[in-house]
Amino acid sequence: MKLRNPHLIKLAGWLGAAALRAWSSTLRCLTDTQGQHTDPWDPALQERYIYALWHENLLFTATLRSEADVIALISRHADGELLAQVCRWFGLRTVRGSSGRGGVDAVEELLRLQKGFHLLVAPDGPLGPRRQVKRGLVYLASWTGMPIVPLGVGFQRAWRLNSWDRMALPKPLSTITCIAGPLIRVPSVINKADSDHYRRLVEQNMAIATSAAEAWAAGEKPAIT
Repeated sequence: MKLRNPHLIKLAGWLGAAALRAWSSTLRCLTDTQGQHTDPWDPALQERYIYALWHENLLFTATLRSEADVIALISRHADGELLAQVCRWFGLRTVRGSSGRGGVDAVEELLRLQKGFHLLVAPDGPLGPRRQVKRGLVYLASWTGMPIVPLGVGFQRAWRLNSWDRMALPKPLSTITCIAGPLIRVPSVINKADSDHYRRLVEQNMAIATSAAEAWAAGEKPAIT
């Protein structure tokens, strides 16, 4: 059943955030930036980035801590409103829009904002296909001038929902691992061939980082090459 009443959505968002806050307090989060200065909770970090992670890992944002403001790009679908409410309760600012609905408005809003924030994007959302990057992320990086950090997330123990993205629910008292792939800088002027190239590059590096993070969660820690 989908929630449509805005008051019920707001209440569900508050309850969901409270539950996630208690839940995430039991989780251990390990990160590896592979020697890059891309850690969002590093107070010395000056540059701002677009952090790209798969839609299935969006609940990982409950463990996200950052010295700078973080904006989550959330779709305008009905399910996105509930996620947006949860993000707001966690102190994450949201901009609504996706490749299918409200994308231009979202980009215009992002461009109006000062560059004092990081951006969090799920490039295979909101409807998939799973783990396939859409070109919208590449154009967003080109228009904003913000480098992309491809993220991989692994779970020591997690439940998986029967959804298109197989949303991960980390089990209490377990460990989440996150590995950052190499920075990807997209030129300010690109054509369709360029966008396809960078889309494949982001997708490839997210896949590599995900495999490395999953191996780390399983007890190994391979380096990204």
